[in-house]
Amino acid sequence: QPITQALGQYVQINGRFLANLRADLLFYLAAYRLIKRLEAGGLPMTRPEIAPAADRVFTVRDNYNLNLALNYSLDKPQADLRQQVVANDVDMGDNGRIFLLTGPNQGGKTTYIQAVGLTQVLAQAGFYVPGTQACVSPVDAIFTHFPVEEKLERGTGRFGDEAQRFSEIFTQVTRHSLVLLNESLASTSAWESLYLAQDLLRILRRVGLRAIYATHMHELAANVDQLNSESEGDSLLVSLVASRIDDGGQGAEKGLARSYKVLPGKPLGRSYATELAQRYGISYEQLVALLQ
Repeated sequence: QPITQALGQYVQINGRFLANLRADLLFYLAAYRLIKRLEAGGLPMTRPEIAPAADRVFTVRDNYNLNLALNYSLDKPQADLRQQVVANDVDMGDNGRIFLLTGPNQGGKTTYIQAVGLTQVLAQAGFYVPGTQACVSPVDAIFTHFPVEEKLERGTGRFGDEAQRFSEIFTQVTRHSLVLLNESLASTSAWESLYLAQDLLRILRRVGLRAIYATHMHELAANVDQLNSESEGDSLLVSLVASRIDDGGQGAEKGLARSYKVLPGKPLGRSYATELAQRYGISYEQLVALLQ
């Protein structure tokens, strides 16, 4: 009987210890299953090197959007995901920490931004990340500024809501933050948007943080050299183009296949919205035919 009591106490103590590990074990088992699931679809996952926070780097080879990959794998579990998901290299460091991302509509800009944010979260959670090689500095926060539904009860209007959200971000950011902006400042006139966006980028550069700004303001991206030379800070601005299109000046929709590759370069100067409108049947000629 004394031996039984002693064994009972021993089991209870060790059982409690294992119970405390349950959440951690589930996390790592789920991580392992996720890695194998993506690798089975042909997509790479890698263990990231964690660089010092002071380096403020985010360098990933063959990075892709994990959420996009999982959605495709749910639809077709046995499919080769390499045919569906496009990988891109991301290099944030001394050669550029603030990306101005332009490109045609439906060219993959939002997908690219999400991929970077998700990769940062996974790296700091101790996860493997999408890619073949990765070196990531931890951030103290990730701030996002994406289009949201206007809330009438606030009475601020769409631009007022955008401005308020920007104000909340800038009261908290540090040089160790990551800021992701998707078509911000698109709710007012084109000239005012450009003027405000230039000031915004000067402040981001002055803070010294990492950021990606996806925008249709091609003039903004075309002025990166001037903005770099005229503003203080050690986070250089870089112009990136998603799905660069060379249509030979014809503008034919059949020649506007999106590659979803994101590469450094000067902006295209247009977003090919007219071709997209034609695809959805809302060009002037199509609407006239519809009315008739």
